[in-house]
Amino acid sequence: MVPEAVAVMEAVALPRLARYGTPEGYATLPPRPHTVHDEPYEDRMIVHIAAGNLDAARAIWHERQRWHTGKSFPPGTRADRWRLQLAAVAEPLMAGDRPALAKILHAWEAANVRGTELEPYWEPTSFPLER
Repeated sequence: MVPEAVAVMEAVALPRLARYGTPEGYATLPPRPHTVHDEPYEDRMIVHIAAGNLDAARAIWHERQRWHTGKSFPPGTRADRWRLQLAAVAEPLMAGDRPALAKILHAWEAANVRGTELEPYWEPTSFPLER
């Protein structure tokens, strides 16, 4: 049974997981019907920005901004985080200001790693957006 499981992992699972290895690969994952396990649009927008696909990111921004405008969400909730993300990237995204977007993404990346067990090993690298 173990050899069969390994064969399936190598043939099916690993090639799918490899697409998560870069922002460009992740951004090409096909959208699925919305489920609790689906990637939220706001998070996909950030991936599109990191991959340098600003048109796709703008399309999501325009769609989701309407949902968040004029609403308040409890601090610390996912909806509040998404609202803050939309607000943070709005101006540079609409202006196509890649250096400003990269600065925002690098700050978020550092904040996510800071204080974790990964921090001593983490090295910031450029996003495809910057290439």
